[in-house]
Amino acid sequence: MGKPTLDEFRRWLQSEIRSLESAESTSDSEMRQLQLDLALQEAMSFQAAWDIRKEAEIQPVVQERAVRLISSAPAVDMMATSGTCPNCEAMLAPDLDFCDKCGQKF
Repeated sequence: MGKPTLDEFRRWLQSEIRSLESAESTSDSEMRQLQLDLALQEAMSFQAAWDIRKEAEIQPVVQERAVRLISSAPAVDMMATSGTCPNCEAMLAPDLDFCDKCGQKF
C-alpha cells in the first residue's frame, strides 16, 4: 500500500463528518465537526490552488528552509535546549521571549 492521496484524505474527512452527524451532539463533537469542516475546506482550497499553479506553469510548491511541525514538546523547551528558533532556525537572544527575526513568541 502506498501513501494516501489528497483525494483519499478528503474522503476520510467526509466519512468522519458523516459519522459525527449521526452521533449525539456534545460540545466536543461540535468542536471536532468544526475542525473536520475546516480541514476539508483547506484540502479543497489546496487542490484548487495547486491546479491553478500547474495550469499557469508555476511551481506549485516552494521548498522552505524551516517549517512549523506539530510536536508534543512546547516551543519553549526547544528554544532552551537549542538556542535557535523552532520556526525559522535563527539564533535567539536569551533576554527576549520572541524571535527577533520572525516574531515567533515563546
